[in-house]
Amino acid sequence: MTWINDLIAVYDRNQDWVGRKKLVQVEDTETGRPEKNALLLPLSHTTVKVKYEVTVNTAGELVKAISLGERGETTIIPATIDANSRTSKAVPYPVHDKFQYVARDYQDFVPLKTAQNEAYHDYLQQLGDFVNSSDGQAFRPVYEYLKHHDLIHDLMEQGTFTAAGVKGQRPEKKDLAVFVRFKVAGEEAFWQDPEAFVHWDHYYQAYLKQSETHGISYATGLSDQVLTSRHPGAIRYPGDKAKLVSSNDSQNYTYRGRFLAPEEVVGLSYCDSQKAHLALRWLIELQSINIDGRIFLAWGVNEECTIPSIFWSRAKPKNDDPDTDLSMAQQFQKAFWRGNKVNPHDRVYLMELEAATPGRLGILNYRSMDAQTYFERIVSWFEGMQLGRYYNQADHIWNPSLKQLIDALYGTTGTDKILKNALSRVIQTMLDGQALPKDLQRQLYVRASHPMSFKADSYPNWQTVCLTTAAVWKHKAKGRFKMELDRQETDRSYLFGRLLAVADIVEQGVLDIKEKENAQQAPGNNNKLDKRRATNARRYMATFAQRPATTWENIYLRLLPYLRQSRAQFKAQKEFDQIMGLMGKGAMIDQPLDGTFLLGYSHQRNALFKKTTENEE
Repeated sequence: MTWINDLIAVYDRNQDWVGRKKLVQVEDTETGRPEKNALLLPLSHTTVKVKYEVTVNTAGELVKAISLGERGETTIIPATIDANSRTSKAVPYPVHDKFQYVARDYQDFVPLKTAQNEAYHDYLQQLGDFVNSSDGQAFRPVYEYLKHHDLIHDLMEQGTFTAAGVKGQRPEKKDLAVFVRFKVAGEEAFWQDPEAFVHWDHYYQAYLKQSETHGISYATGLSDQVLTSRHPGAIRYPGDKAKLVSSNDSQNYTYRGRFLAPEEVVGLSYCDSQKAHLALRWLIELQSINIDGRIFLAWGVNEECTIPSIFWSRAKPKNDDPDTDLSMAQQFQKAFWRGNKVNPHDRVYLMELEAATPGRLGILNYRSMDAQTYFERIVSWFEGMQLGRYYNQADHIWNPSLKQLIDALYGTTGTDKILKNALSRVIQTMLDGQALPKDLQRQLYVRASHPMSFKADSYPNWQTVCLTTAAVWKHKAKGRFKMELDRQETDRSYLFGRLLAVADIVEQGVLDIKEKENAQQAPGNNNKLDKRRATNARRYMATFAQRPATTWENIYLRLLPYLRQSRAQFKAQKEFDQIMGLMGKGAMIDQPLDGTFLLGYSHQRNALFKKTTENEE
């Protein structure tokens, strides 16, 4: 029950945020960074899209009714366990609901199988019980109006349906299958009033104490709690039917075989269930990453802790921020997608959820880590993959983000299921402080060593895949290799990679010069053949990785004509001599290379590119 206790603690720490909207920006792979509102719901409440708003006075008379637009407005409404779980059975919400429940004259517009609108009478009975209690006095004007007036006729007379775009003189069934909310003129709206939230929750929990089973809550260990076997849904997004805790499958083997009833499996109080599920829903809205229905979530606790010296001091949370460590989660999102460093905090919680079926939501991974371990492993992962790159006339430190790593593995060919499963594996590997799994290493190596399989406009391009693979092999070596070119490194694969890079740069340089000369001689004729032609180093790279000695001899012989035309002939030959001088005895054989050759290739290319650019300047 650890995850439930942790989520209950989140709800208890953030009571000031109950019923308040928090505008957040969420990382999104398709649409950039859209804004949305995160909302921590009060206990015994839910949200719905409301299309009409009706205002009544304290005497229970209609003041006005307005349309809230085609899409409606998200509104907090009181809820019961049965109403939250309703399907085809007519079960009313306590105050705000659809016309079928709140309109006395609904059957005048929609034919019903029964002689009277039972949904309306059940609604009125439930609302009447509430307003006759000490907690429901503020809602009495709504009850009096709906008891003595015809809502649909009143809205027709006011032209509310016409303003909403309803065609014809009479609204049809589809026009009435929408929610209506009510307010009292001169009073704060119920969906914005904290006192109204408390009044309904107090009344409803008192009602449950008299009607529901009592026992020990496994989450808190407290006895004589109101237990429930029905728990909230709509966790990942509005309308989501998948539930984390459910026991309605009495025909199969969800609990049968060991237990006779679902209550024997686990006891969870109504209050604990509400807090845990509402907190989780809020956190997902507030600071999660959603990839094809799989939720990656991180949150933290703002407490004192000892921070390793590698981190800068932790900033105090703003007064207007929830106590879920939103800044930490946002930094986690940045690290997740772009590989940025993050600020440290005391305790970090990570959860991964997905629905295997439309009705069942599962926790794929959940862990609670101390912040020092968490951040040390994230930093170790990204720092272990850092490579030096020279561009824009300056040295830069580069490492692949997790998104770039997954893109390098599968590009645009992987299905959403493959991508998110691979991403889960990478995240768990990173947090466990391990190297990338061997099958993923192999896949990267194969892709990067076949540059001719990439189209000119492919995403990601071959250069990015090659750099990513080099970074993965550097991380795998656990600090053995430097970020930039090491001229003293004697690793056989590394040296062969350097040789290939020098050959590639020399030939590409000559091809570029020819292309410019052709363009100057015939401005109207773009020599696309030379422009798109790959060097022999790239054309033979796949073979070179398997039979380096034989293939290198072939590449070098084909390079000689370009080497004679190159302005860097003597410098290139000097590089070849220096590299060959580091080759040990027996190194020049056809034993396959490992991914380290791509690291040597990337290091050497970057060093030559940097030197060439500086010379030109």
